[in-house]
Amino acid sequence: MKISPLQPNEIQLFRSRVTVIGVIITLLFSLLGSRLWYLQILNGKDYEEISQGNRIRLVPQAAPRGVIYDRNGVALADNRPAYQLQLIREDTRNLEQTLQNLSNALQIPYASLRKKVHDNRSQAPFKPIILDEDLGYRKAVIVETYQEDFPGISIVIQSRRFYPHNKIASHLLGYVGVRSEEQENALPKNQDRSGLIIGQAGMELLNNEILIGKDGGKQIEVDNVGRELRILNKPVNPISGDDLYLTIDTRLQKFVHTTMQGQSGAVVVMRPKTGEILAMASFPNFNPNLFAAGISRKNWNRLTNNPDHPLENKAIQGAYPPGSPFKLVTGYAGLDMGVINEYTTYVCNGFYYLKGRRTPYKCWSWERGGHGIVDIRKAVQMSCNVFFYQVAQEIGVDRLHDYAKKFGFGLATRINLPNEKQGLVPSEAWKLNTFGERWYRGETPPVSIGQGYLSATPMQLINFINIIANNGMGVQPQLVMNRESLPVPKPLGFNKEYLQLLREGMVLAVNERGGTARVSQSEKMLIAAKTGTAQVVSHKTTKNWDKQKKSLRAFQNHAWFVAFGPAENPEISVAVLVEHGGGGAKAAGPVAKKIFDYYIENFYEPEAATEEDRPQSAFTQQLQQAFLPN
Repeated sequence: MKISPLQPNEIQLFRSRVTVIGVIITLLFSLLGSRLWYLQILNGKDYEEISQGNRIRLVPQAAPRGVIYDRNGVALADNRPAYQLQLIREDTRNLEQTLQNLSNALQIPYASLRKKVHDNRSQAPFKPIILDEDLGYRKAVIVETYQEDFPGISIVIQSRRFYPHNKIASHLLGYVGVRSEEQENALPKNQDRSGLIIGQAGMELLNNEILIGKDGGKQIEVDNVGRELRILNKPVNPISGDDLYLTIDTRLQKFVHTTMQGQSGAVVVMRPKTGEILAMASFPNFNPNLFAAGISRKNWNRLTNNPDHPLENKAIQGAYPPGSPFKLVTGYAGLDMGVINEYTTYVCNGFYYLKGRRTPYKCWSWERGGHGIVDIRKAVQMSCNVFFYQVAQEIGVDRLHDYAKKFGFGLATRINLPNEKQGLVPSEAWKLNTFGERWYRGETPPVSIGQGYLSATPMQLINFINIIANNGMGVQPQLVMNRESLPVPKPLGFNKEYLQLLREGMVLAVNERGGTARVSQSEKMLIAAKTGTAQVVSHKTTKNWDKQKKSLRAFQNHAWFVAFGPAENPEISVAVLVEHGGGGAKAAGPVAKKIFDYYIENFYEPEAATEEDRPQSAFTQQLQQAFLPN
């Protein structure tokens, strides 16, 4: 088949097309070359960094926890910066080399760093692994200065709980710790980061809801070693938790701590009329800073294995026989039921014989022949056991139980602290339900003087004393300041005349010869007080013990001292418990005396009272004239 040659016009068309295609191809290659020049020459360094691992990350920011202050604005629980050492595996080209460099530079054992990485191996590579919760400023500077030597390592500044006064008010404040799974589920999403460390005891626990802040966050670009390059978009600032103001006065709290140094027990100082707690301390105490970054096993074992239980708030969790202060309950019950009156007397020769019982009940003064003829005032003044034994036998344990309940024994004070114990007030029904036995008449005398099955906390005891100080008015204990309105005491239905007799007996106990509370007498304030001794081991049990065993601290009686002043217009009340201290006047009394002296010196402003604005009984006026300077 013969092919016809191209005509001139066809050849011209072909050449034009070839030219166009060539131009297009040349243009395409020119554009490609220009792009390659732009990427490799002009912006080559930037894209090299991107190729080496630049990342866009969302960084959550925890909010600082609210600060806890005392009534005067002194910080009791604050926050400080903590330098958290973090590792992001995604940014680490050579993990082993990075960890080795870190170990050498910061003097941290390599095995410890490797273990933390291994323990978190299952989490996503872009999530941070915490290598150290609180690195320290100098080491943090090393990491920041030589960042290139530690790819994937970063320093994140976190807010750490800090207690500037260390052990002061530790039981009251409580401590913080890593949240549990249950606590995590209870938190809203906007507190997820801020609530990683939350309150676990005391006011820190009870006020988590207001102390925990709200999370913030920012979007950042980081380079190949995890270093922040820039912030993208507008960050959301975290919102700090609300602050909390307590009724505590740090000056008084510190003084109580100093006064009780070396002893175990509890002290509570209050304003009777408002229920404000000025100081509350339990001993031995602990340093809540130990818990702020996670307590070590060594410190935890040291605290939990201590036989004096330093983690227990004995002011509300320690239940002890109340001893002689309970005689005031017995005395009031006798007066109110008509068993005795202001002029009723009993003879105390040191012993009380109960029909059908061979062994008599002793008065603490039995070796001196007893107290002689005593009425209700003298019985309180000299703490005469025999007087109250006889009153109680006429009353019976069930009525004694009812009056004790009315005074708040066996009931929670509803103070704003967790795990408060209610104590125990026995009755016939209680014993039958508990032991399956009936109540014997011989079990009532010990209860009448605050022994036997009876138990109470120091908080209950000062609450009881406040009722007597307030002439039958009750007010709930307060720990959180409310500057707008203070609680108003409410009448509890007590007979004021009978309470006046008890107060007069308490004033005699401090200011008249033979009073058991003479140790607290003051020339500047008329104080009313009651001592107490709570048996740890009965006399019957120790009867056949040798002298050495009897002298062991664990078998010594607990010492009580409760007081308020000024007697006719109280503005301070004090309860002191010294565990295994012996007699109340000997061990607890001097502590209370020092607290009153400190209060008088630093807080008390005596006013010139008139009969019109501050009524006083004739009895009290006589006492002031006899025992206080003009």
